[in-house]
Amino acid sequence: MSNEQNPEAIVNMVSLHLRELIHDVNNALFVAKGFLEELNEDTQGKRYMDPSFDHENFQDMVSKINRNIEKIDTNLVKLRKFAKEDIFDKTGVPRPS
Repeated sequence: MSNEQNPEAIVNMVSLHLRELIHDVNNALFVAKGFLEELNEDTQGKRYMDPSFDHENFQDMVSKINRNIEKIDTNLVKLRKFAKEDIFDKTGVPRPS
């Protein structure tokens, strides 16, 4: 960290980074939740038993849910790392012992 950075600049940098990670997690949750609601309707009504049911689309939704869960997991790892390590490196504040 440069000695020229003031506390306001540091807080703004940390806030921006946290908001970006939270935004990514929120988007992934929104997509996964939407697909899970749709899958729930299909399974509750047993629509998947209907021969005209779009099984390929069903599989695509399951794949998208899995990808979004992975995005959530990845971003939570990034948030954890940022909170435990990066915040100290980026701000120059000594790590607690």
